[in-house]
Amino acid sequence: MRTRWLDLTIIAAAIATAAVCLTHVWTAPLELAPLLAVVPALAGIGAAGIRRPLAYGAAALITGVVIDALVKGGITGTDSAHALPLAAIGSVAVVTAVSMRGSVVGARRKDTQQVQQDQQFADVTSVAEAAQRAVLRQLPETVGPLTIGVVYLAAAAEARVGGDLYEVAATAEHGIRLIIGDVRGKGLGAVEVAADIIGRFRELAHSVHTLDEVAYRLDAGLSRRWGQHEEFVTALLVQIDPNIGKLTILNCGHPPPILISIEDGVTVLEVRAPAPPLGLLTLGNDSGAKETYNFRPNDQLLLYTDGVTEARDASQVFYPLDERIAVLAPQAQPKATKSARAAARQLANGSVPSLLDLVRDDLLRHVGSPPHDDAAMLLVRAPAAWPNPVRARPHRKQPELGSADGASVTA
Repeated sequence: MRTRWLDLTIIAAAIATAAVCLTHVWTAPLELAPLLAVVPALAGIGAAGIRRPLAYGAAALITGVVIDALVKGGITGTDSAHALPLAAIGSVAVVTAVSMRGSVVGARRKDTQQVQQDQQFADVTSVAEAAQRAVLRQLPETVGPLTIGVVYLAAAAEARVGGDLYEVAATAEHGIRLIIGDVRGKGLGAVEVAADIIGRFRELAHSVHTLDEVAYRLDAGLSRRWGQHEEFVTALLVQIDPNIGKLTILNCGHPPPILISIEDGVTVLEVRAPAPPLGLLTLGNDSGAKETYNFRPNDQLLLYTDGVTEARDASQVFYPLDERIAVLAPQAQPKATKSARAAARQLANGSVPSLLDLVRDDLLRHVGSPPHDDAAMLLVRAPAAWPNPVRARPHRKQPELGSADGASVTA
Protein backbone atom coordinates (compact mmCIF):
# COMPACT_ATOMS: atom_id res chain seq x y z
CA MET A 1 0.00 0.00 0.00
CA ARG A 2 2.80 2.45 0.87
CA THR A 3 4.54 1.70 -2.46
CA ARG A 4 1.33 2.30 -4.39
CA TRP A 5 0.85 5.73 -2.83
CA LEU A 6 4.47 6.59 -3.63
CA ASP A 7 3.89 5.66 -7.26
CA LEU A 8 0.76 7.75 -7.46
CA THR A 9 2.47 10.73 -5.82
CA ILE A 10 5.40 10.64 -8.24
CA ILE A 11 3.14 10.22 -11.28
CA ALA A 12 0.95 13.14 -10.16
CA ALA A 13 4.00 15.35 -9.64
CA ALA A 14 5.39 14.44 -13.06
CA ILE A 15 2.06 15.22 -14.76
CA ALA A 16 1.79 18.55 -12.95
CA THR A 17 5.36 19.51 -13.91
CA ALA A 18 4.80 18.57 -17.57
CA ALA A 19 1.54 20.52 -17.68
CA VAL A 20 3.21 23.63 -16.29
CA CYS A 21 6.10 23.40 -18.74
CA LEU A 22 3.98 22.71 -21.82
CA THR A 23 1.30 25.32 -21.16
CA HIS A 24 3.81 28.03 -20.13
CA VAL A 25 1.71 28.89 -17.12
CA TRP A 26 4.85 29.57 -15.12
CA THR A 27 6.98 32.49 -16.23
CA ALA A 28 10.15 30.46 -15.75
CA PRO A 29 9.00 26.84 -15.97
CA LEU A 30 12.48 25.33 -16.25
CA GLU A 31 13.17 26.30 -12.65
CA LEU A 32 11.14 23.20 -11.68
CA ALA A 33 13.73 20.91 -13.22
CA PRO A 34 15.72 20.37 -9.97
CA LEU A 35 12.62 18.72 -8.51
CA LEU A 36 13.41 15.71 -10.69
CA ALA A 37 16.10 14.75 -8.17
CA VAL A 38 13.35 14.11 -5.62
CA VAL A 39 11.97 11.21 -7.67
CA PRO A 40 14.84 8.68 -7.15
CA ALA A 41 15.20 9.84 -3.55
CA LEU A 42 11.58 8.93 -2.80
CA ALA A 43 11.87 5.69 -4.76
CA GLY A 44 14.72 4.55 -2.55
CA ILE A 45 12.64 4.78 0.64
CA GLY A 46 11.95 1.24 1.82
CA ALA A 47 13.24 -0.30 -1.41
CA ALA A 48 14.47 -3.89 -1.07
CA GLY A 49 16.99 -3.54 -3.90
CA ILE A 50 18.42 -1.21 -6.53
CA ARG A 51 15.86 -1.87 -9.25
CA ARG A 52 13.26 0.57 -8.00
CA PRO A 53 15.48 3.66 -7.44
CA LEU A 54 17.36 2.83 -10.66
CA ALA A 55 14.15 2.72 -12.68
CA TYR A 56 12.80 5.98 -11.26
CA GLY A 57 16.23 7.63 -11.56
CA ALA A 58 16.45 6.62 -15.23
CA ALA A 59 12.97 8.04 -15.86
CA ALA A 60 13.91 11.33 -14.14
CA LEU A 61 17.18 11.48 -16.06
CA ILE A 62 15.40 11.01 -19.38
CA THR A 63 12.91 13.72 -18.38
CA GLY A 64 15.81 16.10 -17.61
CA VAL A 65 17.42 15.42 -20.98
CA VAL A 66 14.10 16.09 -22.74
CA ILE A 67 13.69 19.39 -20.86
CA ASP A 68 17.23 20.37 -21.78
CA ALA A 69 16.54 19.51 -25.41
CA LEU A 70 13.54 21.84 -25.42
CA VAL A 71 15.72 24.78 -24.45
CA LYS A 72 16.78 26.99 -27.33
CA GLY A 73 19.93 25.58 -28.82
CA GLY A 74 19.18 21.93 -27.96
CA ILE A 75 21.21 19.67 -25.72
CA THR A 76 24.46 20.88 -27.27
CA GLY A 77 23.87 24.40 -26.08
CA THR A 78 26.36 25.96 -23.68
CA ASP A 79 24.67 29.22 -22.77
CA SER A 80 23.26 30.02 -19.32
CA ALA A 81 19.75 28.79 -20.26
CA HIS A 82 21.04 25.24 -20.16
CA ALA A 83 22.68 25.57 -16.74
CA LEU A 84 19.57 24.71 -14.72
CA PRO A 85 18.50 21.56 -16.63
CA LEU A 86 22.10 20.37 -16.78
CA ALA A 87 22.40 20.86 -13.03
CA ALA A 88 19.13 18.95 -12.60
CA ILE A 89 20.48 16.07 -14.71
CA GLY A 90 23.64 15.95 -12.61
CA SER A 91 21.71 16.02 -9.34
CA VAL A 92 19.41 13.26 -10.57
CA ALA A 93 22.42 11.05 -11.37
CA VAL A 94 24.00 11.72 -7.97
CA VAL A 95 20.77 11.18 -5.99
CA THR A 96 20.02 8.00 -7.94
CA ALA A 97 23.44 6.58 -7.10
CA VAL A 98 23.06 7.51 -3.43
CA SER A 99 19.53 6.09 -3.31
CA MET A 100 20.70 2.81 -4.86
CA ARG A 101 23.52 2.54 -2.36
CA GLY A 102 21.16 3.28 0.52
CA SER A 103 18.76 0.60 -0.69
CA VAL A 104 21.55 -1.98 -0.78
CA VAL A 105 22.72 -1.09 2.73
CA GLY A 106 19.14 -1.06 4.04
CA ALA A 107 18.38 -4.44 2.46
CA ARG A 108 21.51 -5.97 4.02
CA ARG A 109 20.63 -4.58 7.42
CA LYS A 110 17.09 -5.84 7.09
CA ASP A 111 18.35 -9.29 6.12
CA THR A 112 20.70 -9.32 9.11
CA GLN A 113 17.91 -8.32 11.47
CA GLN A 114 15.62 -10.95 9.97
CA VAL A 115 18.27 -13.64 10.44
CA GLN A 116 18.75 -12.59 14.05
CA GLN A 117 15.00 -12.60 14.68
CA ASP A 118 14.63 -16.01 13.03
CA GLN A 119 17.46 -17.40 15.15
CA GLN A 120 15.97 -15.95 18.31
CA PHE A 121 12.56 -17.38 17.43
CA ALA A 122 14.12 -20.78 16.68
CA ASP A 123 15.94 -20.77 20.02
CA VAL A 124 12.79 -19.91 21.97
CA THR A 125 10.73 -22.45 20.04
CA SER A 126 13.37 -25.13 20.61
CA VAL A 127 13.31 -24.50 24.35
CA ALA A 128 9.51 -24.55 24.40
CA GLU A 129 9.36 -27.78 22.40
CA ALA A 130 11.91 -29.44 24.70
CA ALA A 131 9.89 -28.36 27.73
CA GLN A 132 6.72 -29.60 26.09
CA ARG A 133 8.23 -33.02 25.34
CA ALA A 134 9.33 -33.28 28.95
CA VAL A 135 5.81 -32.46 30.15
CA LEU A 136 3.96 -34.72 27.72
CA ARG A 137 5.64 -38.01 28.54
CA GLN A 138 5.19 -41.02 26.31
CA LEU A 139 2.13 -42.89 27.54
CA PRO A 140 2.23 -46.69 27.86
CA GLU A 141 0.47 -48.70 25.18
CA THR A 142 -1.68 -50.43 27.80
CA VAL A 143 -3.03 -49.22 31.13
CA GLY A 144 -4.81 -52.02 32.95
CA PRO A 145 -7.11 -53.68 30.41
CA LEU A 146 -7.21 -50.55 28.22
CA THR A 147 -5.19 -49.96 25.06
CA ILE A 148 -3.91 -46.38 24.76
CA GLY A 149 -2.81 -44.45 21.69
CA VAL A 150 -1.66 -40.84 21.40
CA VAL A 151 -1.03 -38.52 18.45
CA TYR A 152 0.40 -35.06 18.90
CA LEU A 153 0.65 -32.76 15.86
CA ALA A 154 2.88 -29.74 16.38
CA ALA A 155 1.79 -26.46 14.84
CA ALA A 156 3.37 -24.97 11.71
CA ALA A 157 6.89 -23.61 12.10
CA GLU A 158 5.76 -19.98 12.30
CA ALA A 159 3.22 -20.73 15.04
CA ARG A 160 4.07 -20.71 18.72
CA VAL A 161 4.14 -23.85 20.83
CA GLY A 162 0.77 -24.49 22.42
CA GLY A 163 -0.38 -25.76 25.79
CA ASP A 164 -2.14 -29.02 24.91
CA LEU A 165 -1.91 -31.60 27.69
CA TYR A 166 -2.94 -35.18 28.44
CA GLU A 167 -2.28 -37.80 31.12
CA VAL A 168 -3.49 -41.25 32.21
CA ALA A 169 -3.37 -42.61 35.76
CA ALA A 170 -4.27 -46.13 36.92
CA THR A 171 -5.49 -45.82 40.51
CA ALA A 172 -6.11 -48.48 43.13
CA GLU A 173 -9.52 -47.22 44.26
CA HIS A 174 -10.92 -45.02 41.48
CA GLY A 175 -10.28 -47.02 38.32
CA ILE A 176 -8.38 -45.51 35.41
CA ARG A 177 -8.51 -41.73 35.15
CA LEU A 178 -7.58 -39.57 32.17
CA ILE A 179 -7.34 -35.87 31.45
CA ILE A 180 -6.96 -33.94 28.23
CA GLY A 181 -6.84 -30.18 28.14
CA ASP A 182 -5.79 -27.02 26.35
CA VAL A 183 -4.22 -24.02 28.07
CA ARG A 184 -5.19 -20.54 26.99
CA GLY A 185 -2.31 -18.87 25.17
CA LYS A 186 0.92 -20.07 23.58
CA GLY A 187 4.63 -20.31 24.28
CA LEU A 188 6.59 -21.18 27.38
CA GLY A 189 3.92 -19.73 29.68
CA ALA A 190 1.32 -22.17 28.32
CA VAL A 191 3.77 -25.08 28.66
CA GLU A 192 4.41 -24.10 32.28
CA VAL A 193 0.68 -24.08 33.06
CA ALA A 194 0.27 -27.45 31.33
CA ALA A 195 3.09 -28.90 33.43
CA ASP A 196 1.43 -27.60 36.58
CA ILE A 197 -1.94 -29.15 35.67
CA ILE A 198 -0.41 -32.52 34.76
CA GLY A 199 1.63 -32.65 37.95
CA ARG A 200 -1.38 -31.88 40.11
CA PHE A 201 -3.55 -34.38 38.24
CA ARG A 202 -1.01 -37.19 38.79
CA GLU A 203 -1.31 -36.62 42.52
CA LEU A 204 -5.03 -35.91 42.77
CA ALA A 205 -6.09 -38.85 40.57
CA HIS A 206 -5.01 -41.28 43.30
CA SER A 207 -6.18 -39.43 46.39
CA VAL A 208 -9.45 -37.69 45.47
CA HIS A 209 -12.72 -39.60 45.39
CA THR A 210 -14.80 -37.87 42.68
CA LEU A 211 -14.03 -36.24 39.36
CA ASP A 212 -15.79 -33.09 40.55
CA GLU A 213 -13.37 -32.76 43.43
CA VAL A 214 -10.39 -33.38 41.13
CA ALA A 215 -11.60 -30.52 38.92
CA TYR A 216 -12.11 -28.13 41.85
CA ARG A 217 -8.67 -28.96 43.26
CA LEU A 218 -7.07 -28.27 39.87
CA ASP A 219 -9.05 -25.03 39.61
CA ALA A 220 -7.93 -23.91 43.07
CA GLY A 221 -4.30 -24.64 42.22
CA LEU A 222 -4.50 -22.43 39.13
CA SER A 223 -6.13 -19.58 41.04
CA ARG A 224 -3.51 -19.69 43.82
CA ARG A 225 -0.57 -19.74 41.46
CA TRP A 226 -1.63 -17.36 38.71
CA GLY A 227 -4.05 -15.03 40.45
CA GLN A 228 -7.79 -14.88 40.14
CA HIS A 229 -8.87 -15.85 36.60
CA GLU A 230 -5.50 -14.93 35.06
CA GLU A 231 -5.17 -18.29 33.33
CA PHE A 232 -7.69 -20.95 32.38
CA VAL A 233 -7.58 -24.43 30.88
CA THR A 234 -10.35 -26.24 29.05
CA ALA A 235 -10.30 -29.83 30.24
CA LEU A 236 -12.07 -33.16 29.97
CA LEU A 237 -11.78 -35.57 32.89
CA VAL A 238 -12.58 -39.25 32.34
CA GLN A 239 -12.91 -42.17 34.73
CA ILE A 240 -13.22 -45.78 33.56
CA ASP A 241 -14.10 -48.67 35.85
CA PRO A 242 -11.87 -51.54 34.60
CA ASN A 243 -14.10 -54.20 36.12
CA ILE A 244 -17.55 -53.46 34.71
CA GLY A 245 -16.84 -51.02 31.85
CA LYS A 246 -18.48 -47.92 33.28
CA LEU A 247 -17.38 -44.65 31.69
CA THR A 248 -17.79 -41.29 33.47
CA ILE A 249 -16.87 -37.94 31.93
CA LEU A 250 -16.71 -34.43 33.38
CA ASN A 251 -16.48 -31.65 30.81
CA CYS A 252 -14.95 -28.30 31.77
CA GLY A 253 -15.42 -26.27 28.61
CA HIS A 254 -13.61 -28.80 26.39
CA PRO A 255 -14.65 -30.36 23.05
CA PRO A 256 -16.81 -33.45 23.76
CA PRO A 257 -15.27 -36.92 23.38
CA ILE A 258 -16.39 -39.33 20.68
CA LEU A 259 -17.41 -42.93 21.39
CA ILE A 260 -16.91 -45.42 18.56
CA SER A 261 -18.82 -48.69 18.80
CA ILE A 262 -19.13 -51.54 16.33
CA GLU A 263 -22.82 -51.85 17.13
CA ASP A 264 -23.91 -48.23 17.65
CA GLY A 265 -21.48 -46.39 15.38
CA VAL A 266 -20.16 -42.94 16.27
CA THR A 267 -21.62 -41.04 19.23
CA VAL A 268 -20.56 -37.59 20.38
CA LEU A 269 -20.79 -37.65 24.18
CA GLU A 270 -22.30 -34.25 24.93
CA VAL A 271 -23.09 -33.31 28.52
CA ARG A 272 -26.15 -31.28 29.48
CA ALA A 273 -24.15 -28.16 30.34
CA PRO A 274 -20.33 -28.09 30.38
CA ALA A 275 -18.72 -26.52 33.44
CA PRO A 276 -16.49 -23.45 33.02
CA PRO A 277 -12.81 -24.13 32.25
CA LEU A 278 -10.35 -24.79 35.05
CA GLY A 279 -9.33 -21.47 36.52
CA LEU A 280 -12.87 -20.15 36.01
CA LEU A 281 -14.74 -23.05 37.59
CA THR A 282 -16.01 -21.08 40.57
CA LEU A 283 -17.76 -18.63 38.22
CA GLY A 284 -20.31 -21.30 37.26
CA ASN A 285 -21.40 -24.77 38.34
CA ASP A 286 -20.84 -28.34 37.27
CA SER A 287 -24.35 -29.68 37.88
CA GLY A 288 -24.83 -30.65 34.23
CA ALA A 289 -21.22 -31.31 33.32
CA LYS A 290 -20.94 -34.99 34.29
CA GLU A 291 -22.45 -38.05 32.58
CA THR A 292 -21.97 -41.81 32.83
CA TYR A 293 -22.13 -44.30 29.94
CA ASN A 294 -21.55 -47.98 29.26
CA PHE A 295 -18.09 -48.61 27.81
CA ARG A 296 -18.60 -51.95 26.13
CA PRO A 297 -15.98 -54.45 24.95
CA ASN A 298 -13.95 -53.23 21.94
CA ASP A 299 -15.50 -49.75 22.17
CA GLN A 300 -13.14 -46.86 21.50
CA LEU A 301 -13.15 -43.42 23.11
CA LEU A 302 -11.44 -40.51 21.33
CA LEU A 303 -10.37 -37.47 23.33
CA TYR A 304 -8.95 -34.49 21.43
CA THR A 305 -8.16 -30.78 21.60
CA ASP A 306 -9.72 -28.02 19.53
CA GLY A 307 -6.67 -27.96 17.27
CA VAL A 308 -8.25 -30.98 15.55
CA THR A 309 -11.76 -29.66 14.95
CA GLU A 310 -10.55 -26.12 14.17
CA ALA A 311 -8.05 -27.25 11.53
CA ARG A 312 -9.04 -25.76 8.16
CA ASP A 313 -8.36 -26.55 4.55
CA ALA A 314 -7.48 -24.07 1.80
CA SER A 315 -11.15 -23.03 1.60
CA GLN A 316 -11.25 -22.34 5.37
CA VAL A 317 -13.54 -25.33 5.98
CA PHE A 318 -13.18 -26.89 9.44
CA TYR A 319 -12.24 -30.55 9.75
CA PRO A 320 -15.48 -32.55 10.36
CA LEU A 321 -14.06 -34.97 12.91
CA ASP A 322 -17.18 -36.98 13.81
CA GLU A 323 -18.18 -37.33 10.15
CA ARG A 324 -14.73 -38.51 9.14
CA ILE A 325 -14.54 -41.00 12.02
CA ALA A 326 -17.80 -42.54 10.83
CA VAL A 327 -16.11 -43.14 7.47
CA LEU A 328 -12.72 -44.22 8.81
CA ALA A 329 -13.80 -46.40 11.74
CA PRO A 330 -14.85 -49.42 9.61
CA GLN A 331 -11.34 -49.46 8.09
CA ALA A 332 -9.87 -49.92 11.58
CA GLN A 333 -11.96 -52.99 12.41
CA PRO A 334 -10.58 -56.54 12.03
CA LYS A 335 -11.78 -58.59 9.10
CA ALA A 336 -14.77 -60.81 9.67
CA THR A 337 -13.81 -64.02 11.44
CA LYS A 338 -15.58 -66.64 13.52
CA SER A 339 -12.93 -66.51 16.22
CA ALA A 340 -12.65 -63.60 18.62
CA ARG A 341 -9.10 -64.69 19.29
CA ALA A 342 -8.26 -64.40 15.58
CA ALA A 343 -9.71 -60.90 15.50
CA ALA A 344 -7.57 -59.98 18.50
CA ARG A 345 -4.50 -61.30 16.67
CA GLN A 346 -5.30 -59.07 13.69
CA LEU A 347 -5.33 -56.03 15.96
CA ALA A 348 -2.17 -57.09 17.76
CA ASN A 349 0.01 -57.84 14.74
CA GLY A 350 -0.78 -54.52 13.03
CA SER A 351 -2.58 -55.99 10.02
CA VAL A 352 -5.46 -53.65 10.81
CA PRO A 353 -4.64 -49.90 10.65
CA SER A 354 -5.13 -47.94 13.85
CA LEU A 355 -8.08 -45.56 13.86
CA LEU A 356 -5.76 -42.95 15.35
CA ASP A 357 -3.35 -43.24 12.42
CA LEU A 358 -6.20 -43.03 9.93
CA VAL A 359 -7.59 -39.88 11.53
CA ARG A 360 -4.14 -38.29 11.72
CA ASP A 361 -3.40 -38.92 8.04
CA ASP A 362 -6.88 -37.77 7.04
CA LEU A 363 -6.49 -34.56 9.07
CA LEU A 364 -3.15 -33.75 7.44
CA ARG A 365 -4.65 -34.33 4.00
CA HIS A 366 -7.51 -31.98 4.88
CA VAL A 367 -5.17 -29.20 6.01
CA GLY A 368 -2.57 -29.85 3.31
CA SER A 369 0.25 -28.70 5.61
CA PRO A 370 1.17 -28.68 9.31
CA PRO A 371 -1.78 -27.30 11.31
CA HIS A 372 -1.73 -23.70 12.53
CA ASP A 373 -2.42 -24.84 16.08
CA ASP A 374 -1.19 -27.79 18.11
CA ALA A 375 -3.53 -30.78 17.98
CA ALA A 376 -3.62 -33.74 20.36
CA MET A 377 -5.67 -36.94 20.16
CA LEU A 378 -5.90 -39.67 22.79
CA LEU A 379 -7.63 -42.93 21.82
CA VAL A 380 -8.72 -45.48 24.43
CA ARG A 381 -9.85 -48.97 23.40
CA ALA A 382 -11.79 -51.27 25.73
CA PRO A 383 -10.70 -54.91 26.03
CA ALA A 384 -12.51 -57.78 24.33
CA ALA A 385 -14.23 -58.54 27.66
CA TRP A 386 -14.57 -56.92 31.09
CA PRO A 387 -14.00 -59.04 34.23
CA ASN A 388 -17.49 -58.26 35.62
CA PRO A 389 -19.45 -56.78 32.73
CA VAL A 390 -22.73 -54.95 33.15
CA ARG A 391 -25.70 -56.06 31.08
CA ALA A 392 -25.23 -54.82 27.51
CA ARG A 393 -27.49 -51.97 26.48
CA PRO A 394 -27.34 -48.89 24.23
CA HIS A 395 -24.87 -46.08 24.93
CA ARG A 396 -26.99 -43.92 27.16
CA LYS A 397 -26.64 -42.57 30.65
CA GLN A 398 -27.08 -45.21 33.33
CA PRO A 399 -29.94 -44.32 35.73
CA GLU A 400 -28.91 -43.88 39.33
CA LEU A 401 -30.15 -46.62 41.65
CA GLY A 402 -33.40 -45.63 43.29
CA SER A 403 -33.88 -42.67 40.99
CA ALA A 404 -37.18 -42.23 39.22
CA ASP A 405 -36.11 -39.44 36.91
CA GLY A 406 -33.11 -41.15 35.33
CA ALA A 407 -30.51 -38.83 36.81
CA SER A 408 -26.98 -39.71 35.80
CA VAL A 409 -24.69 -41.69 38.04
CA THR A 410 -21.98 -39.69 39.73
CA ALA A 411 -18.51 -41.09 40.19
